[in-house]
Amino acid sequence: MIILLSPTKKQVRHPHNDGSALLFNDTKEQILDHLKSFDETDIKSRYKISDSLTQKTLTDLQHYQENSIALYTYTGEAFKSLDAKTIPIESAQKHLRIFSALYGLLEPTHLISEYRLDMLTRLDFNLYDLWRPIVTEYLNNLNQPIVNLASHEFFNIIDTDAIKVPIYQVQFLNKNHKVVSAQAKKARGAFTRELLISQQFKLDQVEIEDYTFSHKENHTFIYIRNT
Repeated sequence: MIILLSPTKKQVRHPHNDGSALLFNDTKEQILDHLKSFDETDIKSRYKISDSLTQKTLTDLQHYQENSIALYTYTGEAFKSLDAKTIPIESAQKHLRIFSALYGLLEPTHLISEYRLDMLTRLDFNLYDLWRPIVTEYLNNLNQPIVNLASHEFFNIIDTDAIKVPIYQVQFLNKNHKVVSAQAKKARGAFTRELLISQQFKLDQVEIEDYTFSHKENHTFIYIRNT
């Protein structure tokens, strides 16, 4: 089974000499060349970000270097809950894939650089059109069921009309049956952690703090927050 997670904007370089080759290097280079053509004004306008983030994004592009382990580079809420350095890397490498607007899809041990790019960033081409056939074909070739723990923004990279493997969704709701973004992000990381440690993949029996399995709707497993 393959678990899909979203990347995070928060990143910290985790230098390493050894790592696996990127899955889609040619496509990544196409995107990267385009990004490197931007000046500070372009970045601020296209990304719609603050002056400080504009400078950080430009600096990251100017000093681009693929020497950071992907699994340890992302440091947002989901990855804090995942606590990647304490899970078996072999399990993560086998079962976990991380979406990326720049890299398409990452294995945990891929070497990447710090970067900033969303699927909806205004480029001269559509990132969904670029990545959708590539990522969908890759997942079809893996021929394993998918557990989606990624956001809608990144899950939409998959062409659901062309995917040939089962996809299971997991939703984390509060007591009012609403999604609270910050809580859901933490829960996705914790859920991923339990799956990678146990490797049981019984999606209605995963125990994570503050949540209890409620019910299943078609291919979606619903967990409700206790507090």
